[in-house]
Amino acid sequence: MKQSIDLNGVWSVRGFGEKALGPMPAQVPGNVELDLMANKIIEEPFYDENEKFLRPYEFYDWEYTRQFDVPANFPLDADLEFDGIDCVAEVFLNGEKLCDTDNAFIRHTIKVDNKLKRGSKNKLTVLIKSPILSAAAYELDHHDRAQGRNMESLPLRKPAHEFGWDICPRCCLGGIWRDVRIVERPANRMLSCYFDVMKDTRPGYARVYFSYSFATALRSWNMFQIEIEMKCGDSVFKNRWNQYFTSGVIYFDIHNPKLWWPAGYGEPNMYDATVRVFADEKPLFETSTRIGLRSMKFEYDENPESFNARFVVNGVPIMVKGSNWVPADALHSRDKDRIIPILELFSDLNCNMLRVWGGGVYEPKAFYDYCDDHGIMVWQDFMIACAIAPLTDDFRARFAKEVEWVVKELRQHPSIAMWAGDNEVDAMCGWGGAIMKPSVNRLTREVIPQILHRLDPNRPYLPSSPYYSPESEAKNRPSNATPEQHIWGPRDYFKSPFYADNNAVFISETGYHGANSVESIKKFIPADKLWPWRDNSSWEYHAAHGYPYRIGLMFRQVKEEFNFEPDNLEDFTIASQIVQAEAKKFFVENVRIHKWKKAGILWWNVMDCWPQFSDAIVDYYFDKKLAYGYLKRAQVQLLGIVGEWKDWGHSVVMANDSLKSFAGKMKVSDGDTGEVLFERDFRLGPNENQHLGRFNLPNCDQRLLLIQWECDDGTKGGSHYITGRTPLDFKRYRDNWLPKIQAF
Repeated sequence: MKQSIDLNGVWSVRGFGEKALGPMPAQVPGNVELDLMANKIIEEPFYDENEKFLRPYEFYDWEYTRQFDVPANFPLDADLEFDGIDCVAEVFLNGEKLCDTDNAFIRHTIKVDNKLKRGSKNKLTVLIKSPILSAAAYELDHHDRAQGRNMESLPLRKPAHEFGWDICPRCCLGGIWRDVRIVERPANRMLSCYFDVMKDTRPGYARVYFSYSFATALRSWNMFQIEIEMKCGDSVFKNRWNQYFTSGVIYFDIHNPKLWWPAGYGEPNMYDATVRVFADEKPLFETSTRIGLRSMKFEYDENPESFNARFVVNGVPIMVKGSNWVPADALHSRDKDRIIPILELFSDLNCNMLRVWGGGVYEPKAFYDYCDDHGIMVWQDFMIACAIAPLTDDFRARFAKEVEWVVKELRQHPSIAMWAGDNEVDAMCGWGGAIMKPSVNRLTREVIPQILHRLDPNRPYLPSSPYYSPESEAKNRPSNATPEQHIWGPRDYFKSPFYADNNAVFISETGYHGANSVESIKKFIPADKLWPWRDNSSWEYHAAHGYPYRIGLMFRQVKEEFNFEPDNLEDFTIASQIVQAEAKKFFVENVRIHKWKKAGILWWNVMDCWPQFSDAIVDYYFDKKLAYGYLKRAQVQLLGIVGEWKDWGHSVVMANDSLKSFAGKMKVSDGDTGEVLFERDFRLGPNENQHLGRFNLPNCDQRLLLIQWECDDGTKGGSHYITGRTPLDFKRYRDNWLPKIQAF
């Protein structure tokens, strides 16, 4: 085992700006904002409007220092590793400058072989520079573009949301936000190795393309041997090959493999793999990893006659049900404690995919390990969102370094279903009347695909989300000409034609606001600002920068559903949560009932990264809104769905999103009277829908319908549907219908 020195813990920090601050204790991993709060220089930035008081400190530099001992016998070859420095910084060891850093997203590895003082104290210093002044040192071009207060983000490789977003506060001071350590650098070690599962993996067979590159202290050799051993339950593979160089490739087949499947479609089988390297039959070193055997395709076709955007795993089309992953915390040093609890929500919600949004960060290994083990496919954006980034040689070089590091770091995870170049940059080329060609974006059309071709050629890649192809660009097609879409639009009634009749095959973003509980709101809004909501600066602040209209939007959505405006906080919160819950349930069911005309939905979003009014169904304090239960029921493998009113009635469908067969009986009854409106046997094959029939009701008849089914094996399920035109009676829904819905 490699020797290491953990450098996490208490450091010292000084601030240089309008006035000197410190020295004072600081925590690593940490954020400057948390250090300022711990030392009582600022108040809790997430409470009320306190975030705005961070502005003066955006122009400060921050000097972090730590002294540490190095044992006298610590290995001579050693690296200093920073898993995350945010962002522009200088690193010094014992007064000697080691390097400059300019990327918050990647690990920085610095050789410190003879620079360490073994057997005595050492001093490590990290000077983090003002992000605003660092950005101001770059001259932006006419082409470069971002939203509102995000222009500072353009030349920096720093999470864009830190400068303020519709889902995030403006907290951009930075810090040493991930682990720091000194580690031994063995002379004989693996530099990179990759088990690439080829695209033709199928039941009974998998072909693996293994590449490797290692370092060795040997100055000459006759022959190497590479031994690979893989185990997953009773599936075992072991073989050894003669190799003649420190880099090479090996093809091998695995018969009757245990394949990796997304949640709901099978087991997410993972192999423990050990690679042993021998030099002339003598052990040199070994390394271990975990791999999942699966093929992954993204079928994408803009032809109107074959319009398609769907994932195919191991040759099987997958109905995707999931959500977007936003930052776990707006202050990223706190991510570590939140990531797994949030991922457990995704599993509980029956999600089989999440999308790592491009305005956040690349998550740590534990995140992707969880997704591997729980069958959650990951749509992985590269970290550019709503920004037309610089195309200078300098920026492209810095971005290419990041992409190469990320691909090597993450490619072994079978959960990574697709790389996506960015979030909404192609779409942004037409925002505000601008006429820019997405195809000139060399970052997503050249830099990323060239790196993927070298390092990960068999995984799907989408240049942007949504993507505008050269054909669409040449013909000036509208946004709905692409089969993968973000469905936001007017945010009007959730069953309006915009939502109900959109032609998207794959919906990678769509959402609907819902209020937090009263108990949660009291945690971030002062008592004297809890009500009324109009002209309330604290409410507007927690709708995030530049989007205060969304507070009024929630009230309009309540008005549309119930034809009343709440005059107290309690009624508002429950009414808003009901509307959000019904909306998101409808979004998912509208995709599932149209299988395979529609092939997936990633709604926005599970979790808040700070206390706010938003589309999230779980707030920052882990308080679940009503939509949580509605979505959990809407995303089960086997679901009974009542379709929208048409031709004087409703159709009834059983949807099966699994590789199992089901048979049983389902019924639809009136939740108030018990009257059975529809009853039918069903028999579904794997991965198919069955239309069971129809029943008639006037469209003016407002009822709670309870949908119940029982399979021949005794398993049961239930859902609900509200008939009739809006507005509904709020008290009837809240007091009578809601308890029956929640009883499922």
